[in-house]
Amino acid sequence: MPGGRNAGPLRRMEPLVSDWTRRHAILFVMFLAAVAAGTVIQPAAYGQTPQDQQQKEPPDTSPINKADQLKSKLTFAVYFAGGDRSYDLNFRHQFGPVVAWVAGFFDPNGIKQARIGAEYDFQRKWLLFIPTFEAGSNGSLAGQLYAELGYKTYAILGYSQTNLKDFFDLFWDPSESVQLGAGHKISSYDKLYGFVIFDVRLHTHQQHTHVLYRRRLTANNGITFDALYKSGFLDDGRYVRAVGFGVYYDRPKWFWKAYYDPYVNFTRQNMVRVGIGLKF
Repeated sequence: MPGGRNAGPLRRMEPLVSDWTRRHAILFVMFLAAVAAGTVIQPAAYGQTPQDQQQKEPPDTSPINKADQLKSKLTFAVYFAGGDRSYDLNFRHQFGPVVAWVAGFFDPNGIKQARIGAEYDFQRKWLLFIPTFEAGSNGSLAGQLYAELGYKTYAILGYSQTNLKDFFDLFWDPSESVQLGAGHKISSYDKLYGFVIFDVRLHTHQQHTHVLYRRRLTANNGITFDALYKSGFLDDGRYVRAVGFGVYYDRPKWFWKAYYDPYVNFTRQNMVRVGIGLKF
């Protein structure tokens, strides 16, 4: 799922979102609106719908492409930060348009949290809309609205919010945030996309910018690269800028992933995350 959860509370800062952030956000929204409008209108202008174009393209029946249709996924992840190690286990299953999951986070130093969640995938022509809700055993609640507008080239829009209680999840982007981005589907598997997630509630100026490239290597192998740039105030009030990087290696029935995340959750700690999973 696009978007994520913070693993710790964020310090409230007094200054409002900067004029620079507001000005560039407005320009970015105008750009995304133009992209979305162009991708929706373009097929009619040429007298051909995306469905007509797809009928002319032979379907990709490779095992790695068909793996996206599997209904269940089990993921085990290990997080390394500040000399400590913690663990996360997540099982998710698709019931038609609804995806539900149950998961648990465990830190040997004492932090434990179970969580459940669900999302509804609404797909109609040029619109993909996904509302998500998740609840943790410590009373934490989180919700997100995510949308893609367009056909091969599409705009990305999202909004997420929590009740400000600690949340531990598979995603590590700012939670009280707006998401803006765009992407292009090169093939049924390959795509290039990017987005910005920035705080709009706690006035921390915290922001993550992701650029991802997904590529089918062979009929049985795929890979995704995720480049991260982050900036904002740490929980101790210091302003930082840093770069992170992630890799996701995909097989028809299993996958592994690894990520380096500096100043994780905008603390002083750097985190390395590794995980492995099964698809069935």
